[in-house]
Amino acid sequence: MPRGFFVLLMLAAPVGAAADEAAKPADTTGAFETAYAASFYEFDACGDGLSGRTYRRALSEKVAHCPFPADVKQRFVQRAAAQRQKSAKAMAKLIEDNGGLPVRLEGMTRTCREQSETPEYQAIRARLDAFSVGKLGVDGVVAAACDAAEINP
Repeated sequence: MPRGFFVLLMLAAPVGAAADEAAKPADTTGAFETAYAASFYEFDACGDGLSGRTYRRALSEKVAHCPFPADVKQRFVQRAAAQRQKSAKAMAKLIEDNGGLPVRLEGMTRTCREQSETPEYQAIRARLDAFSVGKLGVDGVVAAACDAAEINP
């Protein structure tokens, strides 16, 4: 497999996901952690870091508003910080190995530019833009319930 593929896998793998979280779905931020980690692949690795940061801010705000216990919320904050560090290193390696961001990410059927021009991506961007200027609330960006098994932008 190409070296960049392993870097991208590192971007999408959440930091510190614990096995015990599966046993208590009401007290876990696992889906939020996975979405947070995947956002680096979905946005930043294709050159849309602003959208990535905005999406991660929305995820963090949603967690803060969910009825998770304080220790669960704090663990999310700590894991998010660790994920940012891990992803920053992986992005730097990806850029170093490719001489810049890749045109097409490993595993994608489209180039980053083609992906960014799809109606689906444009809809996500519009929601993120509206959120960033206060015209849309966090639930407009992260519509999933607090106990969702999966969260997508």
